[in-house]
Amino acid sequence: MRLEGKKALITGASRGIGKAIALTYAREGADVAVTARTTEALADVAREVRALGREAHCIAWDMQDFASVEGRAAEAQELLGGLDIVVNNAGVTGPPKSQNPTPEETYDYVMDVNLKAVVLISRAAAKLMEPQRGGVIVNLSSDAGMRGAPSPYGISKWGVIGFTKGLAKEMAPHGIRVNAIAPGPVATNMMGCEDNQPKEWGAGPLGRFALPQEIADVALFLASQDSRAVFGHTIVINTANT
Repeated sequence: MRLEGKKALITGASRGIGKAIALTYAREGADVAVTARTTEALADVAREVRALGREAHCIAWDMQDFASVEGRAAEAQELLGGLDIVVNNAGVTGPPKSQNPTPEETYDYVMDVNLKAVVLISRAAAKLMEPQRGGVIVNLSSDAGMRGAPSPYGISKWGVIGFTKGLAKEMAPHGIRVNAIAPGPVATNMMGCEDNQPKEWGAGPLGRFALPQEIADVALFLASQDSRAVFGHTIVINTANT
């Protein structure tokens, strides 16, 4: 098992990519703490992780509640009995659900969840990992941040790539690896698909969206010792839509 005995925190793990990462890590020997806005949303993934013989802890976490970041990270560490891996997966594509949000409200919401939360959670996690001189942070960006996408989504995802590079240089002397994944379209509910059901995509050479498991496989590589010399990289998974 590639993650035997490791302790991992995955944000936005109730479904889709986050759920696939949590289950993949559990299959490879890790105990996990998973987050969503409510713990009820995490019931299925927690049950599946426990069925694999691993610990699962559910944490209700609003990504815009910045004052709670250090406390939530410390809570995950305490529940797990350590913290070796953090995956910043939680993200949004568009405006908040409030009625008629202004362009400024939409910008703030997307940037808060997709970038500011990633920055604050990563720094809180790194602070906890420094004394053990080791750890892994994996940030979920998007190929939209590289190819260009309507703002603010594209801006937020490009920011994640830049932050990942910078933090990787800061944390390397402490033995903490920081990398990112930039998926293209993935067959999740967010993209109008049932999880893990390939969706035809005529514009792409492969003719389909990527699957959550295909993202999770790369997240496993980045969390494992297989990537021990990889720092500050963003791996694009775009089913040949380059």
